[in-house]
Amino acid sequence: MPNWCFTSYAIDGKRKEVQSLYSRMNRLEKRRKPLVSNTFGKTWLGCLVTLLGADWQKVYCRGYWYDLQYEGETLRFTTETAWGPMDEVFDFIKSIYPSLNIYWQAEEDGWCVYATNDKEGKYFPDRYKVEANCEIEYYATLEGLCGHVSKIVGKTVTNMDEVNAAIEEWNNATDDYDAMIYLNEFSVE
Repeated sequence: MPNWCFTSYAIDGKRKEVQSLYSRMNRLEKRRKPLVSNTFGKTWLGCLVTLLGADWQKVYCRGYWYDLQYEGETLRFTTETAWGPMDEVFDFIKSIYPSLNIYWQAEEDGWCVYATNDKEGKYFPDRYKVEANCEIEYYATLEGLCGHVSKIVGKTVTNMDEVNAAIEEWNNATDDYDAMIYLNEFSVE
């Protein structure tokens, strides 16, 4: 059984191409039965690959999408896929719709994969994920991260070395996993 990766997508580009992709995905969602028999359902990525004219057996597409939204000029949705983002699927989509800019942010806790391709932070500005006291917070800047960690540990931290040292000290002082601080940094690909 794989570790499941949750990837949020934001797609923009030529309006006609964005609308076409949205329309096709929306039609697949509204079908009574999946376009291709599978265990993921109507929104299996293989159904989309098939609808766009490729053989799903030649494009790695293990997973499905949900929460499809088209707002303004941007198409948004999330995928749940095996181990990581399904790059082959989105490379194929880009070959059909060359104007599309496909931005994503992925989280897969099992292998500690936290990544984004949104270098400028247009849609996904967050670069840090902090889990502490059963709460999750995201931060786009080191300053925001330092402020949050400072509040938790009760002392001021101002750079990444101090953040890491404070978290290590905090975690070593407790046996309560819920009280520990878990920090993950999004790599930018």
